[in-house]
Amino acid sequence: MSEQNMRIWGQVEKTDTRFTKKAKVNGQDITSLSGTAMVMKATELFGPVGIGWGWKIIEERFDEGHEIFTGEGDKRACIGREIGHTVKIALWFMQDGQRGEIEQYGCTRYQYKTSYGMTTDGEAPKKSLTDAIKKALSMLGFSADVFLGLFDDQTYVDQLKEEQAIEQAADKDAEILRQKQERLDWLNSAVETIGKAVTSHELKMLNVKYIREATRRNEPTFIARITRAFEERQASLNAGKENAA
Repeated sequence: MSEQNMRIWGQVEKTDTRFTKKAKVNGQDITSLSGTAMVMKATELFGPVGIGWGWKIIEERFDEGHEIFTGEGDKRACIGREIGHTVKIALWFMQDGQRGEIEQYGCTRYQYKTSYGMTTDGEAPKKSLTDAIKKALSMLGFSADVFLGLFDDQTYVDQLKEEQAIEQAADKDAEILRQKQERLDWLNSAVETIGKAVTSHELKMLNVKYIREATRRNEPTFIARITRAFEERQASLNAGKENAA
């Protein structure tokens, strides 16, 4: 029963990294999802919009926010209020002959003050609708890895990119070999750089740098090889000091 309940979720939880970008909202770094990409994914699963799935706008409104002032002291005056746009939708989909429905909201700032003065966003209704669709689809598990915060882990993102590069490659075997060679080239470069360290301090800094990166890449064999290169170079530097003495 659990597998049946998670069937949709399991098919759509991973996000195609090609359709994401980093953004800053209210001072926070977030992963922004492409609404069109989510619609495409839903279409792959349910069928064309309007046939296999779709949505209906239940409610749409403009809400007043806090007052906006300009000027200082005696010249301070209220010039209006911030206005936000809100839309409520019912997103429906067909699965095994049954119809499912999810209600969700989407919100966008419509009128607000910027450093350049008052502005209005004529695209607010469209943005609110896209927001509502994305939020409704997320309830089914679409791009769950983003909403669960997994995209905050660069290791997860890198591994996902590698997996998707293989899936999307015309020659999958060639892509696997390319990725393997890329990892080996990185390791060889790290070992070579460590072997050229001229001071103990430089050596320690390089070791920390490469061990941290190998850990992030989840490469335990690389960690062992880097550690061996560090110990070998450390022994060589110590021997040089003894000979100089």
